[in-house]
Formats: sequence, structure tokens, C-alpha cells
Amino acid sequence: MTVHNTKSMANKRVLEFAALTDTGLVRAHNEDAMLVCADYGCAVLADGMGGYQAGEVASAMAVEIIAQYLCLKMDAAWLPAFSLWPRNLARWMVEAVELANRRVLQAAQTESDYFGMGTTVVVACCVQDKLLLAHVGDSRAYRYRDACLTRITTDHSVLQEQIDAGHISEQEARFSSIKNLITRAVGSQEMLEVELHAHSMRQGDIYLMCSDGLTDMLNHDEIQTILHLHSSDLSACCRALIASANRHGGMDNITVILFKPTH
Repeated sequence: MTVHNTKSMANKRVLEFAALTDTGLVRAHNEDAMLVCADYGCAVLADGMGGYQAGEVASAMAVEIIAQYLCLKMDAAWLPAFSLWPRNLARWMVEAVELANRRVLQAAQTESDYFGMGTTVVVACCVQDKLLLAHVGDSRAYRYRDACLTRITTDHSVLQEQIDAGHISEQEARFSSIKNLITRAVGSQEMLEVELHAHSMRQGDIYLMCSDGLTDMLNHDEIQTILHLHSSDLSACCRALIASANRHGGMDNITVILFKPTH
């Protein structure tokens, strides 16, 4: 397990981050990857897929490319122009994911060991009182506010399409045999649609980013309870989420990133 706990000043809003990743109890390798860029108020999480260890390559490539692109853009930006940041940052986030898609796809096409690899991605960037989220695949983001947990991303998966069409309930979906069939992934197609949304942050909010190794093992209420019990200590909350997922079987790699505004 690795835990990071950092604080940052993201355009005059202080943010606290904590992150943890674990291989779980079944997999031999950890194909999840994460990177917290605390100085910029950004975090990236990816869950790779593909042949032997290729998932590790795809997820590691994606988080590094996305984080590097965003940091370079923000370094070059005129920081006092805060009013322009949400719009510019949204564009940069989409561009970063699109760049990662091209690079991962190119590697998959040129290296036989990497054929068929890809990765989910969820990217969070905070600016002023706004949270921008970009994602592809079924890695998720949640908001914990006023003791209530709300999912704020929509899975790009076959199962989510069935839920949206009314063919299956959310409860039934937890036990579906196709719950890991995703419809979008970084590295899987040349033209990739990146979903992006903006959310208003409030004091007291906690935001969770996670791979499906967490959500396949724990249901919504179980995650909410753990956040409630450990809301004052993000590092302890990361450890508790991972430990609980492992107690429920640890069938996949498990990665969580937590962050909250503190001032």
C-alpha cells in the first residue's frame, strides 16, 4: 500500500489530498495508476486493461501524459487571469486525455506485447470554487456532502446502458456478469469522446475518485458509511476503504483518491 497526504493552494482555495492504491488479494500485478498534482489542485486515476502487464503500461502512460500536459499548460498560463481558468482548464483536460489516447493507441499498435491494451481515466482539477471532472470508462468520482454520498460520473459501460434503458436495476447490476464491459477506453479507438462536467465545491465536501476494484466490492451505502466515520482524516479513510474492499474479497486492484477544500 502507498499513501500520500498533501495540501495545496489551488487558486486561493486550500485543498487536502490523500491517495492509496493496493493490488488486492487476487491479482498478481497492480494495473491501476494514480498521480496527485497537489500544487495544481489536480489528480488523475487510471485502471488499465490488456495482455500480460500491458494494463500497467497503459494506465501508467495515461496518468503521466495527462498530468504532464496539464502542469505544462498551467505553468504557462497567466495566473492572475482567474476568470479565464475554468474554461481554459476544461479544454486542457480534454486535450490531455485525447493526447494520452493517441499515445496509448500508438504503443498498442506498434508493440506486439501491448496489443489491445487500454485504460479508464478520471481526471479532477480544482480551480477557485469549481471542480472539473473529465472521465472515460468506469472509474468513478463521488461527492460526499451533508452526510450523503452522490456519484457524479456516469460509467461508460454496457451495463450502464442497460440500467439507463430500464432493463436492469442498480441493485441487480452489482451481480451482473458483464459489469466490467466498458464502451469507452483510452487507447481503444482513434476518436475518443471525453465526458467533462463542472461542479461547485462547498466547504465540508469530500470528493472520492476510485477504480472499480472499490465499487465492485463495496456498495454505495458501505462507502458512504466509511466516509462518514473517517471524514476528519482522509488518509485513515483511504486505508479503511481499501481494507474493507479487501475484506469483501479484494478481487481486483483497488485505488482511491480523496480530496476536500479546507479553507
